[in-house]
Amino acid sequence: MIAQDIHKADLLVDNLLNYFQVTSPIKKTNTVNLLIEEVLRKHQVRLQEKGVNLIKKLEKDLPEIIIPDKQLRFILNSILQYAVTLMPSHETLGFLTQSFVLEEQPPGQTLFRKGEPYVETTLFFTGFRKPVEPFGRRTEIEAMQKEDSPDLVLRLVKESVHRNRGVMKLRGDERETKLSISLGFPVERRTLFHDPNDC
Repeated sequence: MIAQDIHKADLLVDNLLNYFQVTSPIKKTNTVNLLIEEVLRKHQVRLQEKGVNLIKKLEKDLPEIIIPDKQLRFILNSILQYAVTLMPSHETLGFLTQSFVLEEQPPGQTLFRKGEPYVETTLFFTGFRKPVEPFGRRTEIEAMQKEDSPDLVLRLVKESVHRNRGVMKLRGDERETKLSISLGFPVERRTLFHDPNDC
């Protein structure tokens, strides 16, 4: 009799919790910054071992972007691993996030339109010794096809960014040996909520 009452009470509590999750969804906010913090925590030991000077300039209340969380997590994790692999010890690594409204239509760009908002996430690191070439040059493609080349990872990231309607740019500064990897994604127009199944 007591066991049956306890079972009924547990069932009632479970049903109430499920009810509140379905009827009171939590609005998603600041997902890009939260995922950056997550991947930095994941690689914290490696960053400390290399004596990395970490810089973060993350815009507060960043709007949601159209890419699914799982895909964005993969991209951020991959570019961080890429940077940590290439940079020597005691260099600087940083993440920057900011939102923009495009004032002009980018030339040759069909994904982003004038007057539309988007979010840019940039990872930069110093100590980059390799000369930077634009994607698509024969020498870089050949280098990326090598199994041990970290550039193969970067190629996979670029494909994932494009599949999710984003843009990826590499900028190198040979004088300062700094490399920046910028990711741009359109802002999500719909209001998004956390999925209880993802918790």
